[in-house]
Amino acid sequence: MVRVKHRYLLVEILYPEPASWAATKPPSKAGSTAQTQAQLRIHSPTSDALTPSVLARMLREEVDNMFGDWGVGRLGGVNAGGVSVKYLSPATSTAIVRCPRASFRLVWTALSYMSRVPEIGAPKGARGAVLSRPCVFRVVKVSGTMRRAEEEAIRRARRETLRLRGVDEQGILGGLVGELAGVDDVMDDDEDEDVGMESDD
Repeated sequence: MVRVKHRYLLVEILYPEPASWAATKPPSKAGSTAQTQAQLRIHSPTSDALTPSVLARMLREEVDNMFGDWGVGRLGGVNAGGVSVKYLSPATSTAIVRCPRASFRLVWTALSYMSRVPEIGAPKGARGAVLSRPCVFRVVKVSGTMRRAEEEAIRRARRETLRLRGVDEQGILGGLVGELAGVDDVMDDDEDEDVGMESDD
């Protein structure tokens, strides 16, 4: 029996505001506060109107717009549900998207071209929700298992929380990270399980 293989894409939804892109200055007390505010604006929460089903539908429509029937067929057809959103957190603006392994680059490309989500205050789960809030979908990790994508999402959320609190990561995580720094990819025993960003799998 043949096992159907999938890829899991960890996606961050970012909200860059060009007005907040001031020239970077050396960090100071006031500069540190300004950097924290800019970081909070970029990583702001997403509207509850963006549900997993709405995001999956938006993704399939973008693949259809970009690649036509061929792209939809590569995803498994219109009703096959080849693309699904396994996790979506509006609070952290993070999602995990599952897609067929053979066509994860199509999904990645479609995510790169998607640029709008429903505005905060839009009706939740509305089929015709107006996509009015500009955003950037950034694929952070491509993995062969859901567990690896979840672990990366947790690691990134902890790092952002520590950064915003101003706590030195080395002091808290130094023991854990310091011990693992000398070990060469102990966790990546199965190369097919985890795909790096530059991999051709």
